[in-house]
Amino acid sequence: MVLSAIPLRPRSLLVPALLLAGIHAAAQQPVRDRDAFDTAYVHDYSRILTGRLYMSTKYNRLLLGAREGERDLSFRPNNRVNFGVGASYRALTLNIGVGIPLLNRDDAIRGRTRYIDAQANIHTKRWATNLFLQRFAGYFISSHQLSELGWDQRTTFPTRADLREFNVGVSSVHIVNNERFSYRAAFNQDAWQRKSQGSWLVGGYATWFSLRADSSLVPSALDDRFESGLHLVKGTFWDVGPMGGYTYTFVHREHWFLTGSLVVGAGLSVQQAETDPVDGGATTRTRTDTGPGWHAQIRAGAGYNGAKRYVGISFNQENIGYLIDERNRFSWSVGNIRLNYVHRFDLHIGFMDRGIGWFRKKVAKPVEEALPRIQKG
Repeated sequence: MVLSAIPLRPRSLLVPALLLAGIHAAAQQPVRDRDAFDTAYVHDYSRILTGRLYMSTKYNRLLLGAREGERDLSFRPNNRVNFGVGASYRALTLNIGVGIPLLNRDDAIRGRTRYIDAQANIHTKRWATNLFLQRFAGYFISSHQLSELGWDQRTTFPTRADLREFNVGVSSVHIVNNERFSYRAAFNQDAWQRKSQGSWLVGGYATWFSLRADSSLVPSALDDRFESGLHLVKGTFWDVGPMGGYTYTFVHREHWFLTGSLVVGAGLSVQQAETDPVDGGATTRTRTDTGPGWHAQIRAGAGYNGAKRYVGISFNQENIGYLIDERNRFSWSVGNIRLNYVHRFDLHIGFMDRGIGWFRKKVAKPVEEALPRIQKG
């Protein structure tokens, strides 16, 4: 075979040469880790051990909006201030806190609250999720004094030991700019946001809320200041809907940061409520309503962050309200405030690395590979 028998021109070789060069360049490029950040903006420390000391308080509030010109009615539990220790490694964060006795001796002022308060904030590269479960028994009224209500109690604030509340909820948002912005830097402390950056957020929420009292939430001295639908004795509320918003972290000199986040949403609310009569009736009234509701999520953080240490404060709050005529001025909220001191240790935990590697190989990777086939089907 004589290769020179086939005439070749330089131009005829240009396209194949470019294709071969492109294939060679692609072969030389490392496969990009989908879980990796742009290191010019974010350093990820989730694969080494992060330890923390913290002080925190979790809270809850019920708010009944008064008629125009009158003061709203606010109920709060007697919260506790906790001191705790915790650690983060890979996808796992564990915190253990106990009450600080010297800061929690105020039952004579605000009454006693018995409670279960479990709040989890799960921050991955792409998602920020809040989970909460609360049960409170015993509230005080923070908006009015005993003399205004005509009550005779030994506590400084008016108290409602009969008021019991239970809620369960979840909210989750997708971080659109997840390669250059990290929620974990401000709120989980296992990353470092080195440059200012923000991101749009898109997600949804679902909540269930229940309350029960021996009599109307509205004290008799304030009857005429609140709409009839707010004279609640019992109530159960379901809510679900989409939400969206924006978050931004401002960074000064690479280490000092200020993070703010606002997400709002609206969706469907179903309510079954029992109210006390305020027009001279003899029995309570039970009614089921369906209509719109709203949800607002606020997050904020500030402090110092670096390769080894983090010192900062964080704030997280979920607000849920209703636009149904009977209770369009009723809302409730859950949240927490935490002061953190964090140190990152250059330590790797072998059995956890092996376990996560096994999970990704046996579960995560097969599921990821199956998704395109399912979508095509």
